Amino acid sequence: MQFPLGPFLTLEILELEKQSINVLTTQLILFMPISNRQFLKPAPNFIIIDSSAVLHRAWHALPKLTDTNHKPINALYGFTVVLLKLLREYQPDYLACAFDTAAPTFRHKLFKEYKATRIPQPQEFYDQIPRAKELLKNLNIKIYEKEGLEADDFIAQLKESAPSFFKIIVSGDMDVFQLIDAETCVYFLRQGIKKIQIYKEEEIKKRFELSPQQLVDYKALRGDPSDNIPGVPGIGDKTAKELLKKFGTLENIYEHLKLPPTSWQIKKTLGENLLSHYSEACLAKKLSILKRNSEISINLKDCVLTMPDISYIKEYFEKLGFKSLIPKIDESLLVKKQKKLL
Repeated sequence: MQFPLGPFLTLEILELEKQSINVLTTQLILFMPISNRQFLKPAPNFIIIDSSAVLHRAWHALPKLTDTNHKPINALYGFTVVLLKLLREYQPDYLACAFDTAAPTFRHKLFKEYKATRIPQPQEFYDQIPRAKELLKNLNIKIYEKEGLEADDFIAQLKESAPSFFKIIVSGDMDVFQLIDAETCVYFLRQGIKKIQIYKEEEIKKRFELSPQQLVDYKALRGDPSDNIPGVPGIGDKTAKELLKKFGTLENIYEHLKLPPTSWQIKKTLGENLLSHYSEACLAKKLSILKRNSEISINLKDCVLTMPDISYIKEYFEKLGFKSLIPKIDESLLVKKQKKLL
């Protein structure tokens, strides 16, 4: 069933029984013009930002900018642009930001070469991370970070902690695609900070020919060069998809290979290759799965978006040299107040 929402958007409703009416209403509202939202009462919407990924995108997208003290601020500026746009367009009830840390994670303990091919950024980039956290604190936005975990793991746990909310995950990292479901979409920074694509279940199926939940199995089979996860040698995009279309999961593939080779539904050479690299495939899946239900303390009350001191924020932006963004403060922060008064 389809609901036309004007010439640019169609909200497709699949498996209605899996979703509450409130969540469906929220999805509809979030992609409507703001002026049309006032008469609808949606479920709470929760924006979860992969702050490290957004800062990286901004760092690479924008030319070198400096503040009044001549310190680089291009990553911070781009991050602020994205944040204000999200506040203005989606008017979230809840918002949280997750950060990576410099410490090794549990994945490095499993595989010491994890992300070993990543090229470190100049110190000028890393110097802007504390300033992004300062910005968030001034805006009363909750920050999550912990040594041993990645921002993506916090995002997964935050998602699990908010059932019946409509979640919007903001990232430039495809690892979070595995979290997409009927109540969760990804606001994906496809290129820089301006080219955006919204990924829901249907978009994942169109792009990968798989479900979001199968993406960890896909990564386990073909590997992931960006994270230096090797996967199974000799298995690429096409073979990985064919295997998962036939068997569904990595576990089902290896269960099938317990049969005599004469009963295999795949080529013998492929089956033998998979068996020879069983441990690599299992390791790749462990590395790819985002850690949910971990020892992370989440209190959703901490994520409720509250109104900051607008005058102070304007002064703070003035000190940063964000003069062009000062007019957007009222548009982004006061729209929530207006909505509550309607």
